[in-house]
Amino acid sequence: MVARSLFDFLDICSTKYSERDAFVFGDTHLSYSYFLGVVNRLANGLSSLHLQKGDRLALMLPNLPQFPIAYYALLKLGLVVVPINVMFRENDIRYILADASVKGFIAWGGFGRYLQNAARDLPDCRHHIFLGSPANDGQSANAYAGGIDLTALISNADASELTPTARDEDPAVILYTSGTTGPPRGALLTHANLAASVLSCWEAFRIDHDHRFAAALPLFHGIGQMLTMNVPLAAGACSVLLPRFDAMQMIETIAREQVTHLVTVPAMLRHLLAEINAIEQASTNSSASAPIDTSLKSLQALIVTGTPVDESLRHALMQRFGVDIFEGYGLAECSPLVTANRPDITNKHGSVGKQLPGLEFTIVDEKGGELPPGEIGEIVVRGAAIMPAYHNRNEDTQRVLKDGWLYTGDIGRVDESGYLYLIDRKMDVIKKAGFQIFPLEVERCLL
Repeated sequence: MVARSLFDFLDICSTKYSERDAFVFGDTHLSYSYFLGVVNRLANGLSSLHLQKGDRLALMLPNLPQFPIAYYALLKLGLVVVPINVMFRENDIRYILADASVKGFIAWGGFGRYLQNAARDLPDCRHHIFLGSPANDGQSANAYAGGIDLTALISNADASELTPTARDEDPAVILYTSGTTGPPRGALLTHANLAASVLSCWEAFRIDHDHRFAAALPLFHGIGQMLTMNVPLAAGACSVLLPRFDAMQMIETIAREQVTHLVTVPAMLRHLLAEINAIEQASTNSSASAPIDTSLKSLQALIVTGTPVDESLRHALMQRFGVDIFEGYGLAECSPLVTANRPDITNKHGSVGKQLPGLEFTIVDEKGGELPPGEIGEIVVRGAAIMPAYHNRNEDTQRVLKDGWLYTGDIGRVDESGYLYLIDRKMDVIKKAGFQIFPLEVERCLL
């Protein structure tokens, strides 16, 4: 399949799986046909604001149904989505609003005060769209200059179908990096980048329309967006939204909604195991059955990103669930996943797996020369999912994109079978007496 945008998938699924769940949030179930209808309504409502193709709008929402609705409505209009971390406050918010030159934002009302203050001296950021009241001060959305109520914008618009105006190399999303080597940079991803990443992940993890994902990772983050929103939606699967991580809520949700895939990080898994143990211990002490099903027998796979899964955690997970544990490596600039241990390859502990379909990587020395297996160097990546540029950062773009390769700044090695092992960040490497010292390896030894 050659996909030119995310709508190439959604249009098929909205017909083929029209009455199946696309998203679940608590007791609310959104079918594929209903979801596309609401996306069309919001897109029609937003079109009245006279925004132009390529204009950027920030999106600051927790994991609520309105996040994917707004995300896909913006993309359908040819607008560029700029997700903002919901933990950010005025200074960080203002930096992104200004750097991305956004024309406005769609946000949860509870963030209203921070957003309004951040946008106060940004005249181009004039469309302020809120879900609920903008703050805990009793004011409605319209009490703020230019305030628009998101729910009203959707309900007052019609659901007529709009033809997507952007695809291929048109910009789709700007994901801001953590800024560990300076101010955060916006990785500009195209519609083709996102579509390529969906196909890679879909094929690598063998996603089926019967799968159900727990969306506990934040959707403002690239991994959450891709693996718990875009990929399930493209495959006709279901995403069960969790507004924040709560171990008890996750256990109840997995059991109730028969979740098959959990995309997570090691810290969440530790909390999950601890909560299960506490529930079962309390049940044992009281001689009563556990109040909820802690077996979580519906789980088929754990997809783990972020920090590596250590051996003690891996053993505990296998003892408890007995399911596949797939570790992966990625970054915003790659849309975002690059490698993973996955169903079609041998799972090597300590490795982050092999390259995903459509991507390739190699290890290079400081002069850009390719290194043989076992040698430690910088990880460089290329493929259809790689960003074309940082937003408004020409020098940074030229520094990391060379001859079609993305220089990640991450240090690793590859074995004879093509498995990648992460070592450290390039900026963290300490040079001493001609030797390279990797702090992450020292930290692992100490632990």
